Amino acid sequence: MPSQTYSIWACPTATDRARFQAVIQALCDQQNVPPFGPHMTLGGLSQRDTDLGAGVTALSGLTLIPTDIVETPAFTQSLFVRFARSETLLKGRKALQNLPSFRAGRAFDPHISLCYGRPENRAALSAEIEALLSKPVRFDRLAVVRIKLPVERHDDLQAWQVVSELQIPA
Repeated sequence: MPSQTYSIWACPTATDRARFQAVIQALCDQQNVPPFGPHMTLGGLSQRDTDLGAGVTALSGLTLIPTDIVETPAFTQSLFVRFARSETLLKGRKALQNLPSFRAGRAFDPHISLCYGRPENRAALSAEIEALLSKPVRFDRLAVVRIKLPVERHDDLQAWQVVSELQIPA
């Protein structure tokens, strides 16, 4: 039975978002599914009304180094860019974990998904995908997103709803 939860996303700046969005759009076009916005999931909340101030402050200046491109058979981790953990990221994650309604979910693996479900023709976009490893990625806001679990189909992504956003200080 599906359950509602709230996911905490770190979202890239406009420049970095555009780089990732171009690849996401191309992969979604191949799959003939609607695109989604680039984001890195930091965890979940069992309720919406949690004060994220300490987490936002701890993530100040969050910039991460992409390390590799990973492909797995899991729908929600089909193809993604993994990031090296930084002191700022770990400090922010710890602040969020201290929230009473925090839900850890699966093991923390900082990444931005490029597609959900098996990519149709990754080779056609290999240069664009590899280029995502060329520069650090800066994150400038947190989004709280209402989702239903489990996420197993593209229709599940369309039900995502951003309920609040907070600026991460530079």
